[in-house]
Amino acid sequence: MRLLMRADDLGFCEAINYGIHKTVEQKNITCVGLMPNAEAAEHGYNLIKEYDISLGQHTNICLGKPVSNPKYIPSLVDENGVFYRSKDINSRKFDTIDLKECEIEVEAQLKRFVEITGKYPDYFEGHAVFSEIFFQALRNVAKKYNLFFCNPMDPNWQKENNVFLPKMYKLDNNNCYDPEKYLEELTHNLLKNKNSILIFHPGYLDQYVLENSSFTKIRTLELDFLCSDYLKKWKKNNHVQFINFKELKLIKAT
Repeated sequence: MRLLMRADDLGFCEAINYGIHKTVEQKNITCVGLMPNAEAAEHGYNLIKEYDISLGQHTNICLGKPVSNPKYIPSLVDENGVFYRSKDINSRKFDTIDLKECEIEVEAQLKRFVEITGKYPDYFEGHAVFSEIFFQALRNVAKKYNLFFCNPMDPNWQKENNVFLPKMYKLDNNNCYDPEKYLEELTHNLLKNKNSILIFHPGYLDQYVLENSSFTKIRTLELDFLCSDYLKKWKKNNHVQFINFKELKLIKAT
């Protein structure tokens, strides 16, 4: 069985960057999503650029400042030119994101991605916003540049790409979960599929994370899990191969 091991939020801050770097160094994360608009994006890329992973664009329209001029994307930003937060966007009764404005920012972040990395992303997806308009903007820009759009939450995407995404974990009262127990519960279903994907948010914590993310302790829990002897033994005992999106494309082509 082949398993795509994806880590999101590279660039969020230096603390998260260092945590993701550790999981990549341990060869237990194979796909990393970079947030091009984030202030620590270049720092994060420099930490992991020499590793054989798939580097994706983790498009962010809900934290910090946009790459494009705020006056051209008024549906995405507040009066200070800062993105509305994901909690605000996802709780709206009606989706007020403007498709064309969203495409402007998504494309601007793609250009920023290329400026930082010198290449186009291996996959293309979005951060924390569950808006169909946002997803459509991502699909449109991906099509324009012939990029691999990634949305494992969509059953049609799973079917088209032959990649299984299991049910997400349930958070406890401390906004955490037990990664080992979660993986044990998933193992039977994972092994029934040729290709599966798991998504993580590993990282260390600093004040910026504590003030700007609902994911706090969960990041350090996942970091420890992804670097654990338990995971190495689970992988070996179940004959699991960790792959990236570049390898998945080659598998699909054969």
